[in-house]
Amino acid sequence: MKKKTNNLIIRKRSSILKLLERFIFLVALWAMTVYVIYVNVCFLLNAYSDTLVSDYLFLNLSYFAYARFAILVVVMVILMTIFGWLRIKKLERRAKNHEQNKS
Repeated sequence: MKKKTNNLIIRKRSSILKLLERFIFLVALWAMTVYVIYVNVCFLLNAYSDTLVSDYLFLNLSYFAYARFAILVVVMVILMTIFGWLRIKKLERRAKNHEQNKS
């Protein structure tokens, strides 16, 4: 039996520089996240130092800063959802046109 391949999948190969840029960005985000968790755990365990105190005060700004950050996160999630939905619709239209042109 002949195996069917799906010709509707559109693949784009990213350049090495783009992959490197994404890698550096993600590593920086994870490093920042791990450091914030580290600072908070140190404070929970009563392990204080001048650097940790200054970082803790810098990272834990105020209620209003957290509220603005939460709003920013919600807005980004909404925008990413809309962008993803539009992108999927565009790819579906492109696949449909491809199928019509093929037949």
